[in-house]
Amino acid sequence: MKLLNFVIAAMVFIQLTPSAVIASELTLREALQRSIQSSPSLQKYPYQQRMAEAQKLQASLRPNPTVGVELENINLSGANSGVDAIQATLSFSQLVELGGKREQRLAFASAQERQINAEFQYTKISVLAETTERFYNVLRLQEIATWNQLQQKRIADALVIAEDRIKAGVAPSSELTRIRLQQSQLIADYDEIRGHLTEAITKLSAMWATEPDFVEVQGKLPQRIQLPTKAKVDTAVNEAPEYLRLLDSERLLAAKASAIESASTADLTLGFGVRYNNEFDESGLVFQASMPLQLTNPNLGVIQSNKAERELILMQQRVVREQLRMQARAIHARLQTNYTYLEDIQEQLLPLAQQLNRETRAGYMTGIHSLLVVLDAQQELAQLEYEQITRRHAMYQDILELERMTGQVFLESAL
Repeated sequence: MKLLNFVIAAMVFIQLTPSAVIASELTLREALQRSIQSSPSLQKYPYQQRMAEAQKLQASLRPNPTVGVELENINLSGANSGVDAIQATLSFSQLVELGGKREQRLAFASAQERQINAEFQYTKISVLAETTERFYNVLRLQEIATWNQLQQKRIADALVIAEDRIKAGVAPSSELTRIRLQQSQLIADYDEIRGHLTEAITKLSAMWATEPDFVEVQGKLPQRIQLPTKAKVDTAVNEAPEYLRLLDSERLLAAKASAIESASTADLTLGFGVRYNNEFDESGLVFQASMPLQLTNPNLGVIQSNKAERELILMQQRVVREQLRMQARAIHARLQTNYTYLEDIQEQLLPLAQQLNRETRAGYMTGIHSLLVVLDAQQELAQLEYEQITRRHAMYQDILELERMTGQVFLESAL
């Protein structure tokens, strides 16, 4: 079943990825493994599966036989008062289910069990996707923290140059103040980034409901991301958990309808017994058979309600499938837009910004450019570097949203 590709790929990744890790760092492999083992969202399913197995067992049971005792002719007055003329009957009877009730009942219980197992897989997909998304958010903040430190180094280098120029008497002391202001701002921004990073680490650890035992995660967002094709996204929609849930519901209702229809068939009760006549000291066998008269279908309203519910599910299947397809195409279009812009940043904008930064810095040292020109060039470069990080992360979020939506794997190489 294609739906399980996401889970299977993630679990294969868990098994095959080396377990060695730098102390105090968490790998994606470990994060996925911890979520599968301890996610609060998955804890209920073992109990529900056991309940479904018990319901299946209950559905397979046959009716127990009935034993009865009947006493007649117990006279309370007259010449034959007492128990002299009593007739006693000991009987055994068995309800015989007709119309395949047991088989249909068992089929319905089995359908319920399959639905619970499928729901477990759907939830597992969601847990894996959410864990991966939170993991990548930590990676994003770690890269932003590294980016901030790079800006602090650049501003520190500019501070050294400014101090030399002020000592040489070719620049005012206000330049030093301006640089120190930006330096202080970067330090304050770094503290805020670290606070967001602590929050993100806590949210990641919440996926397995424990306190964080790591200070950062291991890895880095790759520079290049392989986009899924539009055709692959359209095909994946057919395996979307939300759509498959409706298919499961329709199958369950079909099994329920069969069970209801079979329950409408009258059952036969067969019995036999021994009757003893105390007055004549005689005994004999008694046979009996009974069946209710089904003048009307006792489940007619339930059958019609079930039919209407199935028609509703079928309508929802068509609507949800089309909605998912449109949503997936919108995400794919956004991915393509970010991908194109990211390529422009990496291949054109960043090289130009780096060149401008070098030229203005050299010009500042020789007195050609002012400090404002240098700081503006550094800001241009920093903004593009930051945009590169956020665009990559946004693409990962969109791809993970497609995986969550469809249950399919689009980030195999990134895992």
